[in-house]
Amino acid sequence: MSDTRIFYGWYIVAACFALCFLFAGAGFYSFSVFIKPIENEFGWERSAISLTMSIYLIVGGLMGPVFGRLVQKYGPKRVMRVCAVCAGACFMLVGLTRSIGYFYTVYALLAVSVCGMGVIPASSLLANWFFLRRGRAVGISMVGISAGGLVLAPCVGMVAVAYGWKSAFFGIGILVWAIALPVIQWVVKDHPSEMGTYQDGRPAPKRTPNQSAVPTPQAESGRPAGQVFRSKAFWSIFVSFFLAPLAQMGVLQHQVPLIMDAGTSEAMAAAALGVTAGVGGIGKLSFGRISESWPFHYVVLLCFGLQALAVGVLLYAQSALAVWCYAIVFGFAMGGVVVLMPLVVGHFWGLISYGVLLGAIWVANSLGGALGTYASGLIYDHWGDYRYALYLFIGAYIASIVSFFIAGKPSLYHAVPEAASRR
Repeated sequence: MSDTRIFYGWYIVAACFALCFLFAGAGFYSFSVFIKPIENEFGWERSAISLTMSIYLIVGGLMGPVFGRLVQKYGPKRVMRVCAVCAGACFMLVGLTRSIGYFYTVYALLAVSVCGMGVIPASSLLANWFFLRRGRAVGISMVGISAGGLVLAPCVGMVAVAYGWKSAFFGIGILVWAIALPVIQWVVKDHPSEMGTYQDGRPAPKRTPNQSAVPTPQAESGRPAGQVFRSKAFWSIFVSFFLAPLAQMGVLQHQVPLIMDAGTSEAMAAAALGVTAGVGGIGKLSFGRISESWPFHYVVLLCFGLQALAVGVLLYAQSALAVWCYAIVFGFAMGGVVVLMPLVVGHFWGLISYGVLLGAIWVANSLGGALGTYASGLIYDHWGDYRYALYLFIGAYIASIVSFFIAGKPSLYHAVPEAASRR
């Protein structure tokens, strides 16, 4: 009889979905909901409030290589467990805010904690469990990011309206503990060998007496980080994943006030944010699947190009129809960025230094997002609207596409015979 059991890797995908749901819904999608309540309570300028998210993204980005190394040394599960405990506590501490300095400090600590339970350890975990179906596994898991924006962010907004924004932060902390800790403790397994299987669900080969663990495809393949950091391809891709998130986060983190300041209602702006996040889930699934069959450069062109087109639509939007067209197109294409980041590492450089290289690309993503978020607030404070910011972001998307194509095609790297035979 054939074995009809579900491959345990799909339970890992579900666990990563839940963690990404919290990582995004609590970590950055909800921040847009808090801008106006915090502005009203403390009277801080919008650029000062936006700087909080910039600090969050910068700190989280700089911690990317650190967590990449920690995950490679200790395994994703240990890192995730410690960071989930700290993240819940930090969310609660945000609710005790009395000054802008305290707000910045706690958000910096929150960034460290959330980074250690989000995309980097989740992507490393999925790379351990999947090879041939890695694109769709990453895509499905990253839909949790969109679900967090679609479900968690509006719920946080309702709690903030009913009980105040400080109570909403306390509730987020409790939710992180209630969901993340059980999932990490009882579902997450670092390697397929712990379940007696292999990547993609193939039976594990027998160990020899001198083997301490069952090898996985590509476990000994790829390029070492030092060699990659000296290549033109790495820095071209680094720039590309700096510029695209600069534009993406510059728009996304200001989407609610941006659409409201364009003359639409608060209800419509909030609904558009939900649609953007929800459609982003479809984008993550689509780009994960497309990446398995299309040339990678054209997948990037589609992802970044559609976002630039959507921002152009928003720039000249004068009707509700145009706003909804923007929300759908931008949300769909936006979903691809976080999926393509972990996939580009394996595609160009293999798995031998996967955690470190993904952490490095995460630095680019976070620094770009931080700069874009702050630039939007700064431009708004100076000119009184977001028009010049949108011009800047369209240019950034175009430049990011050019930079990625400059990287060229991935060069061949050493692969173990088994991995090479399955390509």
